[in-house]
Amino acid sequence: MRALVLLIAAVTLFTACQQTPTKVVSQEPIIPGTITAEKVMADNPVILDVRAPFEFNLAHVPGAINVRWEDFSQQDPRYRGSLQTDLFAIARRLSLIGIDMDSKVVVLGKGRQGNGEEGRVAWTLQVLGVKEVYTLVNTSYRQLNPKEDRPDVKNKPYWKPVVDESLTISFDNFKAYALQQLPPMKFSSKARTKALGGIPPGALDGPAPSLFGMNFNDAKGKVVILDVRSPQEFGIQNLTQHKEVKAPVVNLEWREFFNDKGMTNREVEKLLTNKNIGKDKIILVISNHGVRSAAVTYALRAMGYRQSVNFAGGYEQWK
Repeated sequence: MRALVLLIAAVTLFTACQQTPTKVVSQEPIIPGTITAEKVMADNPVILDVRAPFEFNLAHVPGAINVRWEDFSQQDPRYRGSLQTDLFAIARRLSLIGIDMDSKVVVLGKGRQGNGEEGRVAWTLQVLGVKEVYTLVNTSYRQLNPKEDRPDVKNKPYWKPVVDESLTISFDNFKAYALQQLPPMKFSSKARTKALGGIPPGALDGPAPSLFGMNFNDAKGKVVILDVRSPQEFGIQNLTQHKEVKAPVVNLEWREFFNDKGMTNREVEKLLTNKNIGKDKIILVISNHGVRSAAVTYALRAMGYRQSVNFAGGYEQWK
């Protein structure tokens, strides 16, 4: 009897080994539209892996380059969500790893298991003017592109970023739209401020910020603040707890914007519609320090929400 059981087990094991491996469907659009993951991979893009160095060194896609979102951000812990002020220095660094504005770049990360790091790096590249940037989960890329022989990355000449300022918003402007009131004019000395003390209230407001070609008054009526932290974080602290904040605040966790392969999730459009967020809205995206909010801004832009912008300073700067 024991011999028969062992024979059946051996036959089962042999049969399992002979099964054809499951084929991964690679014709799925990598972003909304017609560009597929298969086509992107066939063009030998520059591969960035944003996982921690320890994980990267354990195993990574051949030819991938390990970067961290912090590499491109300010070192001061109070402003760590904000990009370095010298964007040309970032561009020079990118040129040394084969990236310029015309490069095709795939950013690999942990997807929904991470904290949006690949979306943050993708957003950073877009701010600098890199036109084609895509995100994927590390394991999905291995399935889609099993080739071991990737060409070596070649340096690119130094290039000057063509900055897309519409992808990010300063603290002062974020605050102005959140409070829906113009920031007061700042003066260089107390004496000048005192001398102008008789001017009527409101006369010193400005300069008025503008978003997406709209003046302040027209834009503020379209603004919605999208908090993409977890519901638990939102419950503990959020902008609705500040009475002076007049803009509507909506919570929708960042993971909803990506599928299991790290690609943009079109199903989230239904959730946005249910929360009265259409493509006509100006969406100010916020998280703790601009990582998850950058990932969501990247996803929103890919889905056609062209008036979405990342507040990179996040709650850390708001505090």
